[in-house]
Amino acid sequence: MSIADIVSKQLAFRVVAGLLAAFMFPKQATVEDLHQYDFIVVGGGAAGGAAADRLSECGRYDVLVVEAGGDPPTESVLPGLLAYLPHSKYDWNFTSVNVSEYVKESHNNDELSLTTGRVLGGGSSVNYMIYARGCPGDYDSWAEDVQDDKWNYENVLPYFMKSERLESSELLYSPDRVYHGTDGFLGITRENRKETTRYLEAFKEAGHKIINDPNGRNNIGFTLPQYMISGGMRQSSAYVNLGAHKDRTNLNVLKNSLVSKIIFDSDNNAIGVKVLTADNRVITVLARREVILSAGAFNTAKLLMLSGVGPKQHLQSLGIKVRSDLPVGKNLQNHVISLLTVKMEPSSAKNAPQNPHEMPFPIVLGYGVVDQSRVCPEYQVFNYLFPNDSEGPFDLCAFNFGFKETICHNLIEATKGRNTLFATVTLLHPDSRGQVTLRSTDPYDPPLIDAQLLSEERDLDAFTSYLQDYLRVLNTTYFRSVNAEVVELDLPGCKSHEFGSRAYWKCYLRYMHGGMSHDVGTCSMGAVVDGALRVLGVRRLRVADLSVVPSLPSGNTNAPAVMIGEKVADLLKRDHVVETVPKWSCGADDSYLSTIYCYINKYFIK
Repeated sequence: MSIADIVSKQLAFRVVAGLLAAFMFPKQATVEDLHQYDFIVVGGGAAGGAAADRLSECGRYDVLVVEAGGDPPTESVLPGLLAYLPHSKYDWNFTSVNVSEYVKESHNNDELSLTTGRVLGGGSSVNYMIYARGCPGDYDSWAEDVQDDKWNYENVLPYFMKSERLESSELLYSPDRVYHGTDGFLGITRENRKETTRYLEAFKEAGHKIINDPNGRNNIGFTLPQYMISGGMRQSSAYVNLGAHKDRTNLNVLKNSLVSKIIFDSDNNAIGVKVLTADNRVITVLARREVILSAGAFNTAKLLMLSGVGPKQHLQSLGIKVRSDLPVGKNLQNHVISLLTVKMEPSSAKNAPQNPHEMPFPIVLGYGVVDQSRVCPEYQVFNYLFPNDSEGPFDLCAFNFGFKETICHNLIEATKGRNTLFATVTLLHPDSRGQVTLRSTDPYDPPLIDAQLLSEERDLDAFTSYLQDYLRVLNTTYFRSVNAEVVELDLPGCKSHEFGSRAYWKCYLRYMHGGMSHDVGTCSMGAVVDGALRVLGVRRLRVADLSVVPSLPSGNTNAPAVMIGEKVADLLKRDHVVETVPKWSCGADDSYLSTIYCYINKYFIK
């Protein structure tokens, strides 16, 4: 097995992708220059898709979604094919600058990949479909950061429940039912394969609590994960929001089109966007009411800066007129992940064919703490359970996480003839902060992303402690009975340390870490946007995606993104309940456009 083999499979899937698009996803909208909509949503990901769905459901508003990518492919729709989505045309294929020498030695192409979806549905079309809300304390801290109670747990919980359609009988008929919704667009199921039982028992023996529902009041402990999978289909926003309502006449989706600039009038009202379309036109699309940016932590920050909203010194260095001096692009955070492979019982059993309609491997999910006084977990771990001689560990190691093929082949060779526990341990609350800046004023240029993972030494120390805490499971009855052992990777820089020592694991983490694709914070509440997600210093412009999150939640980020989309839709409906449309002011920066806007404003907008 090699990366070339995976790429050849990706190409094969392309053949049937067009058949799905014809009946599952919205048709390409016909948008002419100076066309008007009530709301323009930039980005059709988890938050943008949910917001557009809710804004268009009442029929009062015309909504346009502008998405840089196209329709999701077969491997997105079918959950069992998730491993083939990164490093394709459905990924922006961003990489981090300023990576350490350790990362260069351990990663493909000497770089740290930052997977993010360039496809309708955004991250919800390319992620691992884990439904995780995080810890109630996460949201209480957001409320404190922005001095706005509407972001505390009590007030965000109804939005989580509003979008959810829980389909797990184990949870529906349990005390945890009160934390879940059953009427939403997002179908949620639960892991239920029997292979997980003995692992849960082992983690309990190791001293961890076993919890029924990680999305309830308490999520510290080990459990079975919940998936954004229903009816054998990935529950992406492309499918459950935009595709499900593709026949709404007031919901318009413009695909394969890049927004290059936000257009403001002389009073700093956002009145539209400039779009580079799939058919190579440059058009201006106008917003009667507001523009909502939902392009993600990287691209939302990039678009704001290209439009004059961002750090004054940086924008001026590129000759960009500063409209609002804000710390856009700062405070970049990501969950940091590392992998461990454990050889389990010997086996020569013939593997059953994979069901493409379910998660391709059973998972046991854990949330752990070392400091027992914590109310929110400090680390997360996914335990992927693979049968003997599965290709899954190599796919995850080399293709999804981007480690060098030599490292990943060593991993596979060491586990031949054994069932495998492939564990990914995640640092949930790093202190390290990165940033996003502009490479140039060319909208086609990717932003400069400096991830700065584990740049703070205290993060590395904490991560080492979490790894060691997790490894206590090796001393349990089940793991000892099968002679379970961690695969020792051939990392030259760590050979001077005794395998299994704290010094070894600290060295190991310097090499074997990456990002979880949970990037947040570049347009944080309290710094770039207010509690109503309005961009400071301008008007009629909001941000509704993970870039507004001031600090990482204790878990995967798709569910919080959907919640943000739900919330911004309610905020917009509240603020635009009156039917009159706000007027634009004359005197925009471009005299030609200014004349057109004033003409439209005076004679056509009622």
